[in-house]
Amino acid sequence: MKNQSKGYKLLAYVYMPVIFSIIAYFLIYIALKPYWDVAVSAVSIFTSGSNEITTGAGKTPIYNPDAEMPEIKEAEKPYIEAKDVPTPVSGSQYGQLVCDKVGLDVPVYWDDTYEILRKGAGQYPGSHMPGYGRLILLSAHNVSHFHPLRDMEVGDVITFDTNYGEYEYEITEIQVYNELDLEKWVIDHLNEDEEILVMYTCWPFEFQAGRKTDRLTVKAKRISGYDVKWRLYEDE
Repeated sequence: MKNQSKGYKLLAYVYMPVIFSIIAYFLIYIALKPYWDVAVSAVSIFTSGSNEITTGAGKTPIYNPDAEMPEIKEAEKPYIEAKDVPTPVSGSQYGQLVCDKVGLDVPVYWDDTYEILRKGAGQYPGSHMPGYGRLILLSAHNVSHFHPLRDMEVGDVITFDTNYGEYEYEITEIQVYNELDLEKWVIDHLNEDEEILVMYTCWPFEFQAGRKTDRLTVKAKRISGYDVKWRLYEDE
């Protein structure tokens, strides 16, 4: 009986407090994790310093706003040859996205890794660059680089500046998608013969406990800028 009583005392005074403490810490962690994630994200974004990306060969930007434009060809309509368009690699900045009306002025990097999204807008590498007549898919954090998206309206014009030309896009639709629905929409439209600029970020902008699964999505059609044309033969 003494051993049994001793066991009850150990359970009551040692094991149970430890178990309850572990449970309490776990519940506190679950409750505070969203706040912690937001804080870490914000700190990493605003204290990241230089715009240089350190992702392998991509740490050198290929975007230069003062670069000399490639020669514009005259055919059925003016165009730029694909061979004159710089090819970005993962982590290289290849353009600048601007909308003065809402204060958007964001560097655009090729690829959309976590490190890239700390520095600016990242482009899904399965999408296309301006001028190629296909879908352009960009994402960025809503607490920093894509925060101005919340103030955009249908009809606003966005400038996408690259080394091979300046492109303008007019917003045609602003919509909130569930992340899975947006993924399906992108898959369905990725290779359509229509140049659409799609920018998306987490929604809502206000704090929300747990992981955000909705995306504010801004779609825009190209209204200016030269086509990029592939040529199979030099004498074409």
